[in-house]
Amino acid sequence: PSPGHLLCSVMDFSPAENQLRWFQGQQELLGYVVATDVVSNRDSTQQFLVLLETLPSMEHGVTSSCQVEHVSLEHALSQHW
Repeated sequence: PSPGHLLCSVMDFSPAENQLRWFQGQQELLGYVVATDVVSNRDSTQQFLVLLETLPSMEHGVTSSCQVEHVSLEHALSQHW
C-alpha cells in the first residue's frame, strides 16, 4: 500500500520562532516529516506547513498528532488524528 499524508499548517504567527513536532502516540516522529520554509505574509505574520508521510503500519488504530509551541501560546496546541 502507498503511504498517506497528514498536513499541519501554522498560520498568522509572529515572531517567526516556533516549534512543530509530530507524534505517534507518545513517541516523537523524526523521520517521514517534510516542512516548508517559514513564509512572511504581507501583514508581518508568518506561516508554514509540515507534512507527515504515514506508513501503512501507522494508519491502523494509532493516533498521530501535530503539536506546535510558540511564545504567544500559554500551552502547546495539538491536533490529533
